[in-house]
Amino acid sequence: MKTQAVRRKEGASRRIFIVVNYILCTLVALLCLLPVVHVLAVSFSSKLAVFSGNVYFLPKQATLDNYRFVMRDSQFFNSYGITLIRALMALVISMPLMMLAAYPLSLPKSRFSKKRLFTWYFIVPMLFNGGMIPTYLIVKGTGLIDTLWALVLPCAVPPFYLILLMNYIKGLPESLMEAAYIDGANHTTTLFRIILPLSLPALASISLFLVLGHWNDYFMAMIYIRKAELKPLQAYLRSVIIVDPSAQDAANVESLAQNLTPDATNGAKIFLGLLPIMAVYPFVQKYFVKGIVRGSVKE
Repeated sequence: MKTQAVRRKEGASRRIFIVVNYILCTLVALLCLLPVVHVLAVSFSSKLAVFSGNVYFLPKQATLDNYRFVMRDSQFFNSYGITLIRALMALVISMPLMMLAAYPLSLPKSRFSKKRLFTWYFIVPMLFNGGMIPTYLIVKGTGLIDTLWALVLPCAVPPFYLILLMNYIKGLPESLMEAAYIDGANHTTTLFRIILPLSLPALASISLFLVLGHWNDYFMAMIYIRKAELKPLQAYLRSVIIVDPSAQDAANVESLAQNLTPDATNGAKIFLGLLPIMAVYPFVQKYFVKGIVRGSVKE
């Protein structure tokens, strides 16, 4: 009887925990989602509805005029293209470099005697760095100012993502690599034929975080890019919406001349800037589960 009472108590506690957990997760999700829904509603609303302040989470007097206005903004789409190119460059450069660094760092010390030295070589820059001014002087000295390379090369190997990938590879079954070594496979064959296919979940997750970081970054462009035609999307949106009064005034005058409101047209630009990440995320989400390794080793 006592055991049954304890089980009932544990079952009730578990149910309360699940309910509270769902409530907290729902609240956090709403806090993240509602601002996006509001921006979307404003972007589809008419000038009168936006100026009246009655647009919350549903469009009022729905119209596509704001999106038609944005479609004629050549600078917006130029910055959009720059951001796409930057994200692709980051993937092509960073992912192979991180994979080539994470594999030897995941090996036991018996196979890589300098493992500790190179581990600290990557950990120390994650904790300490020279600062903004020395980094700027290096970028300027190498002639990368006003090029897309300045937005990619200084952060080509993020130490945090490298450590995540290294720990993921460490968690793979050692029997797979031992079997490959026994069969005569060298490190190159082991990396590309065994480690790489099994690391797809980690690579997909890190790729998404990497692209998201470059897609949302505007600070590096503020420092290293002076040419307007090389401004990435977030730097362009920041200059139009927040910082640059002349660009903001020009956009406001043009939008008001077409019977539109700047808030609605800027909302359309913001939402269009979110679309690629929103479209890619559902396809990458399935790789977040680590269970691809499960069953790869026969017991």
